[in-house]
Amino acid sequence: MDSLRNGQKKSTKRNVAIFIHNGVEVLDFSGPSEVFASTEGFNVYTVSLTKAPITSQGFIKIVPNYSLADCPKPDIVVLPGGQTGPFIEDKVLIDWIKACSQDAEIMLSVCTGAGLLAKAGLLDGKQATTFHNYIDNLQKATPKAKILRNTRFVDNGQVITTAGVSAGIDGALHVVAKLKGLAVATQTARYMEYDKWKPNEGLVVEQSGKAAAERK
Repeated sequence: MDSLRNGQKKSTKRNVAIFIHNGVEVLDFSGPSEVFASTEGFNVYTVSLTKAPITSQGFIKIVPNYSLADCPKPDIVVLPGGQTGPFIEDKVLIDWIKACSQDAEIMLSVCTGAGLLAKAGLLDGKQATTFHNYIDNLQKATPKAKILRNTRFVDNGQVITTAGVSAGIDGALHVVAKLKGLAVATQTARYMEYDKWKPNEGLVVEQSGKAAAERK
């Protein structure tokens, strides 16, 4: 870990707020957490509706670092999936997501976390992806977006969505490559021994709406 961080250029740390909730999929949030925490330049913390412990997948209890009320201003927001249904209608949470999107560099969803972005209106007019079993429901809930199948991640600039579970690792590595360069992201993937990562296994959408990188 130390050798990894020593080999990366020092810079001002970006705040990475990872939203967790009861029923959150463990790899949805732990995968991106590992990526950002293993890369120099990111200050990673968890945030939830309150500071009360939450339970992931019925057996892992986690105490959030912050609540929505006292969370440091994030540069990157990660919205994992899992049992997100009860939270899509939470006005305080959706308002927080909208407020974060005004200044955050990146709004990253994993799996069904895309539903939270959709509820906040952040997918309208965009292409997106999500967990394969949630694609039809998300498309119905977001008629102004185009929800793609067989796509590891979709990068619309600020808003990035990923497919399910392990795809959050790919999405987070893509964010690292986007912000700090491919060499740094490759170094992090190597540290994690995540040999599956293919940097171009997603869709990057230009401002004009054309694909800058094709799915492979």
